[in-house]
Amino acid sequence: MSHLYLSQHLRDQLGLLASLAYPHEACGVLFGKQVQGHISVHKVEQIAYPDQTEGDFRLELLNQQQIDRRTKKQGLEIVGIWRALPDQSHIPSDGERHLVSPGYSYLIASITPVGIAELRSWRLNSNRFEEEDLVS
Repeated sequence: MSHLYLSQHLRDQLGLLASLAYPHEACGVLFGKQVQGHISVHKVEQIAYPDQTEGDFRLELLNQQQIDRRTKKQGLEIVGIWRALPDQSHIPSDGERHLVSPGYSYLIASITPVGIAELRSWRLNSNRFEEEDLVS
């Protein structure tokens, strides 16, 4: 099982970004380092939905390449994506497999009017999601 290290400060930041978007979905990128199944998040960033269609977020290839270049200059790499789902489950559906590249963490926050109700992380392995250990 892989481990995703996310500090309380970054959890709070993610909660703020998600709360500001409520009652809509929010999504973004996780930046950090990945070494032998241990993923350390150093920065979270929100991205806009490319077409603003509810439930249809994609990190477009052009945006991903721009983000990746900028991140490498900072000595970090994209280690995953995050998504805040208002009043919904924090468990990824089979239909979400196309959203996540293998090797990336998929952090899902279940958001309510008062903040994050639950936060869990997943990894795509052999075309199915497996939960990651989320550590502060």
